[in-house]
Amino acid sequence: MVLRLLLAAALASGVFTPAATQTAIKILQFDKATGIIDCGVDAGLRVGDVFEVNRYTGDFVYWIGRVEVVVVKPKMAGVKTLALADNATIQPGDVLELRKRNSDPPLEKPREAAKTAGSTRPGKIEAAERGAATPSWGRRNPIMCGFSSGVLQPIFDVSQSLGLNLSVQIVDPGNNQVVRRIDMAHAYTASYTLQAYGSLPIAERFALNLDYAFAWLNVRSGVESSLLNVGVKASGSLMKIGAALNWHLSRRLQMDAGMGLFLPQLTVQGSSRPITVSERQWGVTTNASYLIPLGAAIWLKSVLGYNIFRDDGTFIHYLTFQIGPSFAIGKP
Repeated sequence: MVLRLLLAAALASGVFTPAATQTAIKILQFDKATGIIDCGVDAGLRVGDVFEVNRYTGDFVYWIGRVEVVVVKPKMAGVKTLALADNATIQPGDVLELRKRNSDPPLEKPREAAKTAGSTRPGKIEAAERGAATPSWGRRNPIMCGFSSGVLQPIFDVSQSLGLNLSVQIVDPGNNQVVRRIDMAHAYTASYTLQAYGSLPIAERFALNLDYAFAWLNVRSGVESSLLNVGVKASGSLMKIGAALNWHLSRRLQMDAGMGLFLPQLTVQGSSRPITVSERQWGVTTNASYLIPLGAAIWLKSVLGYNIFRDDGTFIHYLTFQIGPSFAIGKP
């Protein structure tokens, strides 16, 4: 009763003035659990009407919550909150869409009552029902693409060869004897990497990820000094071409797992012509991604990846951490 008296007083005071022309019902003001909307009896609203509250951002629609009309005036009405999405707040400008009237057959009441009985947080109930309040992208998710940069870190001692488990031998041309051997099996450390990727939607929460990654392998300073002392310089790289199944756990958190073709390569330059050694190995990769919205169709995506491929009976393990922009292609 106190709620209705307060809302009625606010409406009657004439503090809020409706727009001259109205194309959609919108929130004028909202404070905690109650607010004012810009339509009333003249627009056909009645006490007990229930509305879904949506927020439009570019081509995307986000479900924010659900409200019920508790006070009606000719040009405006007062509403109260019935449910909220996780971490959401109703704001001025949010759009209302009629859900049902109190005179309609109560088809949804038993189901909603059962859900409410199992939880004291209506926002949680609605989030589960609507896919954790993910953006409403219509019948299909958009095609995504992006690029990122970051670091590659070998893990485990054996993985520091990164698939280039060999040694550089320095030969005395006079007697054709090996005078020095430099082991490259543990030559590499944290390196710089770049990646480009695309994501093709195949279901509401699943997509096919295709990616190409390239890393400039950083030779350890001790190994590099040994090579330079004998007039030799070595440079390595690692390419990966991968395909993975991506799973949208929530609006921002994603995981994927798949296969990759790993292509390590080492080039040794000395007094003679350069020598290049390369390999091709199949392996597996898994990633966890977190997206931070920057606009209607752009996100800042951070990716933590774990990669494994086989090298002559041993397995090479390395981690990658990359961050960069991700874009939606075309209108969803």
